[in-house]
Amino acid sequence: MTSNNNSDDASVESSASSVFYEACDIDEKVLEYIKADDPDWGGAFYVTFNGGDHPNYRFDPLSIDWEKEGSAISRSSHMKLLEIRDLQQENDDHHVNCERKQEERVRNAKAFYKAVAANRSIKYLTIEGNITYGLEMKDAVAILRPFVQSNNKLRSLQLSHFTLDARTTQILASALSNCAGSLRSFELKRCDGLTGRAMEKIINAMKVNSNIAELLLDEIDIDDEVAAVLGNALTAPGLKRLSIQGDYELRSGSISEAGMEAISNGISHNTTLETLDFCHFPITVVGGLSLAEAISNNSALALKELNLAGAVHSAQFAPSPEGWAIFFGFLSNSPLQDLHLGSNNISDDVIPFMVECLNSMTSLTDLCLWDCSDVTTSGWSDFFRLLKNNRSLRECNMRANSIFNMSVVEAMSSTLCDGTSVESIFSSNHTLSSIEPLFNMDPGIKLLLKMNENDDKVEVARQKIIKYYFLEQNNLHELGRMDLGLLPRVLGYVDKYEPRRLYEIVRDIPSLVHNNEKTIGTKRKRKRRA
Repeated sequence: MTSNNNSDDASVESSASSVFYEACDIDEKVLEYIKADDPDWGGAFYVTFNGGDHPNYRFDPLSIDWEKEGSAISRSSHMKLLEIRDLQQENDDHHVNCERKQEERVRNAKAFYKAVAANRSIKYLTIEGNITYGLEMKDAVAILRPFVQSNNKLRSLQLSHFTLDARTTQILASALSNCAGSLRSFELKRCDGLTGRAMEKIINAMKVNSNIAELLLDEIDIDDEVAAVLGNALTAPGLKRLSIQGDYELRSGSISEAGMEAISNGISHNTTLETLDFCHFPITVVGGLSLAEAISNNSALALKELNLAGAVHSAQFAPSPEGWAIFFGFLSNSPLQDLHLGSNNISDDVIPFMVECLNSMTSLTDLCLWDCSDVTTSGWSDFFRLLKNNRSLRECNMRANSIFNMSVVEAMSSTLCDGTSVESIFSSNHTLSSIEPLFNMDPGIKLLLKMNENDDKVEVARQKIIKYYFLEQNNLHELGRMDLGLLPRVLGYVDKYEPRRLYEIVRDIPSLVHNNEKTIGTKRKRKRRA
């Protein structure tokens, strides 16, 4: 058991120190999300049970005193997150040994879950993997139902790796519909047996509890029946985030064009959805285009983030350049702020259509294009050149792409600061401030991106003009003809950021300083008269 306790709560003690048990801290991304979502998180206590593989020891869940652990958890008043993950050991000898202790496993599991259900401070509960060891999931859910219904602090519930049979679905729906009202996020991950009927029960329960704003159905086989239920659910207000991610092998998803059409129809009537995530979920070309068209046609849609990364790996969502042109045409005036299109079949021919769309999306600040292997260095050079007039995009994730070629770096530099004239620098891109990965990025590009972090874009343009035009060796002579109202600003910048250049400037342009003899002569003190 791994714990983090910055409070003085001594009521929770771990028995893990006495057993061979591999500890695993909570995923940092999850913790960051929780902290961002919960302003009261602070240094709260969290516990993670994780039975991951250990290089030296076999994990035996029976070696943990679950009743003792559960009792400690039930008494804790500071715990806000509890994770129970991957405690199943796939070793044959282990299963034979456990089979002899069936009753003990069931008794331990019941004791543990009853203790968890007694805790009223937990805000985030994750039960992942087959950790029941003889106790069926429907029984575990039944035990936890009072916890979900009466815990008025619970904000997030995640259940994964189990089968949604009729009894489990019924108990789960009852718990969701009668929960205390604090629950904001519900997730099913890698669960089998999600039918249209089961989905309908869950959706109806969520409608009763209108505070649930996030529904995540990741790595689940979504068929047309489930898609139809989701489409109907999207027509009603309330849902802010819908995630239907596929797995990396794209095994999940039996959805056809009709199913995507149902979801798209729901989106065309939605007014509250802010995040839509289809990462690695196999959709067809027609399905992808219908989705983009629904977003385009709904002027009341509040959608901020769209994730279609990796859909091409299914060989279904693989539009031609003309298809991409239609897709980007639909998105060109959308209110999106964050767009993920990485690992798709975007090629050099698609780049002009994409950048034209990006330049017209005045709200878009974040773009993810990781692993677009069909784009060559020539295509990425065009991409950055065409971004010169973009005034909204701030962050661009370009991991696993060929962007460190000299021609691409030159295109980046020209877009961020075209030093051919004062006017060209002024009209350069002063908004883009992050291009990932940065670890081996050209130092000159890093400096320009750093300058673009300043929200005062007039000041950014001014600094670039001073540094990359007037301080260039070939243009230093223009300082001697500069207006006296502007010259102090230029020299002030040099003194602050590049003081070593002052000597060089004075040496090359002596007219910038007064004649020493005349200056001394005018400042001689007059003798006082007796």
